[in-house]
Amino acid sequence: MYIVAPAMPQSLVRDAPGPAGVDVAALDTPCLVLDVDALEANVARMARLARDAGVALRPHAKTHKLVPVARRQLDAGAAGLTVAKLGEAEWLAAHGVDDVLIAYPVWGPAKWERLARLAESADIRVAADSLEVFEGISAAAARRGVTVRARIEVDTGYGRCGVQSAEEAVRLAAAVDRLPGVGLVGLLSFAGQIYAARDDAAIAGAAADDAGRLLEVAAAVRDAGFAVPEISVGSTPTATRVGGLPAGITEVRPGTYVFSDRDQVALGWGTLDDCALTARATVVSHPTPTRAIIDAGTKTLSSDAAQTAAGCGAIRGHPNWRLVSLNEEHGILEVGPGEAPIGTAVQIIPNHACGMLNLHDWVAACRGGVVVDWWPVEGRGLIR
Repeated sequence: MYIVAPAMPQSLVRDAPGPAGVDVAALDTPCLVLDVDALEANVARMARLARDAGVALRPHAKTHKLVPVARRQLDAGAAGLTVAKLGEAEWLAAHGVDDVLIAYPVWGPAKWERLARLAESADIRVAADSLEVFEGISAAAARRGVTVRARIEVDTGYGRCGVQSAEEAVRLAAAVDRLPGVGLVGLLSFAGQIYAARDDAAIAGAAADDAGRLLEVAAAVRDAGFAVPEISVGSTPTATRVGGLPAGITEVRPGTYVFSDRDQVALGWGTLDDCALTARATVVSHPTPTRAIIDAGTKTLSSDAAQTAAGCGAIRGHPNWRLVSLNEEHGILEVGPGEAPIGTAVQIIPNHACGMLNLHDWVAACRGGVVVDWWPVEGRGLIR
């Protein structure tokens, strides 16, 4: 599935912030800490869920942007990886990942040429919901004599991208089927509406509804004479319910499960103890008895609000402390009187792990509270 590729040129990344072999407690702050044991447990658990359900696993690499994580997912049995940017697909291909889905409409002549060039050396799938996008890809692919596999995105209720009806899907399938350089292979959805669910029954119902709507569209497309063997659903909450989905789903595309975060825990992916990625910060000011200021704001944690809980993150080991707001470089922490004196170190479980990781060049990979390596976040900031 992949080969060992040369490291990214040093000119493209900054030096690692520190050495391996040091205790996490000795790290300068703010910084990101990744518990490799928890990460590997999450990877193994999702691989087992997909395997037991008899569906392919295609994790979303936009979550982690890390080659060592991609390798672990593939080693655990992932059929390939999913990305949101053409640049992310190029990055993975440079590291030998030869099966990548770009789950985002690729638009523009420059991108279409890059995509066709990439398809000369890797098995590339793209998802879109318009003939305009597929026509552009077709022209570039045909000039290079390659075929890009196409999936039609279906809106199953989230209200973002996707064709709006089975009839629209059939019309688009018929048009795509006539295009050179593009091969229609399937349909996909993203059930973002599942994040509004607040209990297990609602989560399971939302996952089943997403799958059911997608399969209804697939049936209409097949009845019209078009083969769509790949029927793919996205999101970690959906994937955790894959064993109970209607027959006919062939693939799941979870992303955040590798790290987990506050939202994923609220939606059933383990507990806060299973969250592998945290931000380490330090109390640098204590202007009132109950207000502590940490050296981590939106430029460290991101401004993503939790969709399932209040506040800007959870403080590991201190459930009563509340990270109530963030400025660019400051986090405002509410604590009990006299708690968290200046110099206190805290570990913050993010609301949304994907957004937080994207803000950093490096993450400290740790086992048992000791840094074993520094992993560069190579996939961040890549051009679309």
